[in-house]
Amino acid sequence: MPTRDMPLIDHAAGSDAALYPVFEDLKLDRYREVKEVLAATGHDWQLRTFRSQVIALYAAHTAAIDYWYQEEPPTADSLLMWARVLTQRTFALQVPMSDPVVLKAAEQARRACHAAIHAFPKCPAARVCLLALAQFDADPRYKQNQEHWVPGPGGLPEGPWPLYWAVRQRDPENREAYQRLLQFFYARGAGAHNVAQWLATSAGECSNLHMVPLYALAEDFRQRRIRGASDFTYWTTQHAQRYAVMARDHWFAYLDAETRASPVLSMDLNLLAWVIDKSGVGGAGPVFEAIGPYATAMPWQTLNPHRSNWVDNFHKARNYALAEQHTSY
Repeated sequence: MPTRDMPLIDHAAGSDAALYPVFEDLKLDRYREVKEVLAATGHDWQLRTFRSQVIALYAAHTAAIDYWYQEEPPTADSLLMWARVLTQRTFALQVPMSDPVVLKAAEQARRACHAAIHAFPKCPAARVCLLALAQFDADPRYKQNQEHWVPGPGGLPEGPWPLYWAVRQRDPENREAYQRLLQFFYARGAGAHNVAQWLATSAGECSNLHMVPLYALAEDFRQRRIRGASDFTYWTTQHAQRYAVMARDHWFAYLDAETRASPVLSMDLNLLAWVIDKSGVGGAGPVFEAIGPYATAMPWQTLNPHRSNWVDNFHKARNYALAEQHTSY
């Protein structure tokens, strides 16, 4: 059984060892390692989506991808990373989402996304960026792009459904796609829970769509804390417990050891462990074993009222879950 003092790794790359040399290269405004890791990723769409997203988080603060875009003939990989970086920089602007500066940056990022899509139509990652950028058109009073305001299936609210379906056609289990779809409705201020519940209802066995309601609940929980609303019993409601059990038994329980170890699932596993612990439904031991030392900021820091104590909270939840697992044998 892991000890309480096991060091935790909360880096965005998690267990993806191939990414760590990339970050060292980025610090020096170099892009060779980015080229190599993306080339090695090939057509593994989930890994390509994950790696390009994590790389962009760091590359957006460097000139590495700018140099790649400027110095070499465009390739599918360089165009994707250019789209990723411009998208990330748009979100990093410290001005209201309706500000002309933001809207101009978002449009520039969209053009980069379309160039990446043209270069590699089968890849879903640039379309995920377009789905993310739809948040800048989430105010129903000022609809800018019809593609963002299509009626949803089953009476669901209008949203960027064509972009979502385009990703799902290429990668049905693309986890960033459903997170970006939810973020559109968070930005709009309504509809996220209905969308999350519909997606979970449509999920089959072993589908990570069972995780979608947990992300919607987590965002609602975060917003409640910001407003100072009472959240003492939030996770122990029948509603929250039901979705915790569904994600545990109809998604996680079906994953083999190799899949559980994938860095792509790191945030999903951490959120599932958090919700199982907070809801009291039990059975988080195997989830913590799959997590290992790779804790993610969401949820342990994002949802923790005292961020300085997040490591202790992680250890406490993990030790309790592993002890529960041991006594059940």
